[in-house]
Amino acid sequence: MPRDCALFERREMALWSFPIVCDLIGEHYGRAVGVAHPFLRLVVFAHTQLWQAMLLDDRDAIRRLRGDLSLRLQALDLQHAFADEVNDLVLDELMDVVTQRFHRSPLKASMCSHILLHIAKNLTYSPEALTAA
Repeated sequence: MPRDCALFERREMALWSFPIVCDLIGEHYGRAVGVAHPFLRLVVFAHTQLWQAMLLDDRDAIRRLRGDLSLRLQALDLQHAFADEVNDLVLDELMDVVTQRFHRSPLKASMCSHILLHIAKNLTYSPEALTAA
C-alpha cells in the first residue's frame, strides 16, 4: 500500500473508530475501578490516545503514551495484563466492525484489516497476559 494511501486510510480509520474505542475502553475500566473513581477519566484518556497513536502508526507517541498508561495503571492499582485484555477486546471489536462495515468493499476491508494486523503484531503483552493465554 503506498504511503499516501496508508496515511489517508489510517486517518480515516482513526476518525470513525474513535467513539468505538472510547466506549469500549471506558466501559471496561469503569467496571474494573468503578465509574465514580477520580482517576477513571485519566486512564481512559491515556488508553484511547494510545489507540489513536497506534492507528496512526505514530511511533514516538506510542512510546510516550505507553509510559503514560503504565503510570496511570499503577495509580489505579491495575496490572498491565488488564490493559492487554482491553487491547484484545478493542482489536476484536474493530475487526468485527471492519468486516461488517466494509463487506461490500473488499479493498477497503483489506486495508483496514492490514492496519489492525500491524497493530496486533506490535502490541506488547505483559508476562502475566502471555501465561494466561
